[in-house]
Amino acid sequence: MKNLKKNKYSFMQPIIKDIVFIDGIARSGKLLTATLVSSFKKMESFEMGETFEHFIPALKMNKCSYDFAKSYLCNYINQLIYNKMLSRNVNFRPNDRTSIQNYFNTDLYKKRLKVKEGDQVVKEIKSHKQILPFVTHDIMSNYDVFSKLKIKVKFVSIYRSPVELVYSWIKRGLGTRLGIDPRIFTLVINKGNKSSPWYVNNFQKIWNKLNRYERCVYYVIFLTSRSIKEQKKIKNRKIAFITTYDQITKNTLSELKKISKFLGTDFSNKTNLFIKKEMRTYKYLKEKINFKKNFIKKKIDKKIFIKLLTLENKYNKDLYGLNRF
Repeated sequence: MKNLKKNKYSFMQPIIKDIVFIDGIARSGKLLTATLVSSFKKMESFEMGETFEHFIPALKMNKCSYDFAKSYLCNYINQLIYNKMLSRNVNFRPNDRTSIQNYFNTDLYKKRLKVKEGDQVVKEIKSHKQILPFVTHDIMSNYDVFSKLKIKVKFVSIYRSPVELVYSWIKRGLGTRLGIDPRIFTLVINKGNKSSPWYVNNFQKIWNKLNRYERCVYYVIFLTSRSIKEQKKIKNRKIAFITTYDQITKNTLSELKKISKFLGTDFSNKTNLFIKKEMRTYKYLKEKINFKKNFIKKKIDKKIFIKLLTLENKYNKDLYGLNRF
């Protein structure tokens, strides 16, 4: 880290000052939350944060330097926001969550098509207090690595019942698709001619012996436990807001008001319409939890199931001891 402090790139920061990561492990409700949050005033349409996710393994495994990662990521953010101000590379696919067709102010990006590029665009980015949101996977679980980059970001960290997560992972086939399916864009590592997600590097021998259901449980327990550990290190409440899938789907209006306050903005005239639209699809189905527990129990080793229930109980008791406010 000595080189990071001395290198001129360590002082580089994005030209847009307000960046938010809507972060959690897979299937925790990030896309739903991002869709709702992006309807707030001052919010740009949200982006997927794979670029950030891909640097975490490289840094964690000493495959690249922090100087290079910091320089690259700041340049990436600057180019992204510059292009968004010109509606360059904007997504127009109507069925995509990231499409401007699903953004609360579609006309904004249509107007930007007429903007001339140049230095005035950079000045506008600096003077207008827009917020650039990203949907990210597992950044909080590796906050120890990300924080060393000194990139100023706010986190909306989303947690969900471990049982619900495991069941959702199983239904999505993530116990077999991760490391094999090219449409799953998690970086993989190869050991002994076997591919696996990069974050199982420390327990790959165990992972190789697990069935596809047990792998989902291991993923969820490992990533959730890592997130809890890193989340508790953050003492500054201005950096991270903690929420849950339950709160977003059950107490949508009040939870979004808290998030908007945390981000320093407010509802737009379209936010309530977005809430009504999204909540027609996402329903609070807590009553099915026992069915899901029994389903998982039949598929996995007893010892692994006990670990899952222990984590589930901690979630239900007090959200792992995390301080939400």
